[in-house]
Amino acid sequence: MILLIILNLAINLAVFVSYPMSGVMGFTFLYISALLWTAFAIFIGRIVSQGSVFIKVVLTLVFVLLCAFLTLSFLPQIDKTTALSKFSDGKYPDKRTIYMGLLRLGIDYPGLLPPAPPEKPV
Repeated sequence: MILLIILNLAINLAVFVSYPMSGVMGFTFLYISALLWTAFAIFIGRIVSQGSVFIKVVLTLVFVLLCAFLTLSFLPQIDKTTALSKFSDGKYPDKRTIYMGLLRLGIDYPGLLPPAPPEKPV
């Protein structure tokens, strides 16, 4: 059950950081999504703990894929295009996008920014 909660939080944070242009509803979505997936993880955690190893692995895999799919599907974006559509169209996050996502969480890591163009002498 703890593993499912940790995976849920990691997926939500990874999606939020990877597609940070979520507007003012981004943090609200992150909070509510993490809360709902945690409740679902507790619910199915009881089933997973009583099953065989195969059932545990399959249910954990289904949980992770479902969490990633639905989080990518419902994450609000400013341009009204879902993050899942961007991902399926091949618009993967680059270093600058991840920098912006981390900056929204309060983590400033300028090593992700591309180098500044050299200044031309006047």
